[in-house]
Amino acid sequence: MNRRTLRSAVLAGAVLVCLPLACLGAARAGRAPEPDSGAHKPQRIMSTNLCSDMLLLMLVPRERIASITYLAHDPVEALLPGADRGVAINHGSAEEVVRDRPDLILASPWSGATMRKLAAQVGAPVAEIDSADSFADIRRIVRQTGRLVGEPARAEALIAGMDRTLARLDANRPARAIDVAVWDGSGSVPGRGTLTDAIIRAAGARNIAAKFPDSRHSSYSLEELLVARPGALMRGTDGYEAPSLRDSAAEHPLIRAAYRDRRVTYPDSLYSCGLPQSADAAARLRAALMKTAAGKVPW
Repeated sequence: MNRRTLRSAVLAGAVLVCLPLACLGAARAGRAPEPDSGAHKPQRIMSTNLCSDMLLLMLVPRERIASITYLAHDPVEALLPGADRGVAINHGSAEEVVRDRPDLILASPWSGATMRKLAAQVGAPVAEIDSADSFADIRRIVRQTGRLVGEPARAEALIAGMDRTLARLDANRPARAIDVAVWDGSGSVPGRGTLTDAIIRAAGARNIAAKFPDSRHSSYSLEELLVARPGALMRGTDGYEAPSLRDSAAEHPLIRAAYRDRRVTYPDSLYSCGLPQSADAAARLRAALMKTAAGKVPW
């Protein structure tokens, strides 16, 4: 498994799949007890999922974090510069679970049986944090995580900030919606029912892949993309610089010629993880689209 493939799996919500903890199945772990307002707050929280890494850093002080995943640094540096400074990292190994002795493990629904077994041995409850496909999902996930880590008020503050941004966007929608396609050369494009589509709609644009019925992810070849004629192209960036055939396709001469002034890049983590800052991503997307040639003249 190459680094880019691994990154994609984690961003989709998989909990460090097929790392040293081993991939022994997708049976769901037991839910961790959610503390009430008077309960003892977990003091050694271990996150084994990139998305919960970032939520954890927003919700609790560093001294209560046992470790986050080794993949967190680049997305954290882009969204929360310096927030992970001094925080230990984990690679999902058995030794690290024993080393950290967590009193709460934040994982995903894809956590393997080995994770649950090790958690039971160290006496740590495992809490599954789902992936988000909408802003409603983000509210639910942030509230769930806030209760688990003993910081419900902080969670509500993050949600309130997100909702204020969404309300401003909704109150000032552009007169003309730009048709966009999320295309990175791989051929796969996110459609209806994805967080990416929710962000595009919040930005006041139209996702051309959302027109396909009953399909969260569709595909466009280079030729199909050019025939579809979206007004602008969106491409995610992940901070990893390893070259790939997908990158070559995304920089095809035809794409560069047709979309020279109509391409927008965005941080993958805000479109793949259910974070309050995903509303900020919608605001930045709108501003970026308005600066492109597609936002200045009819297409």
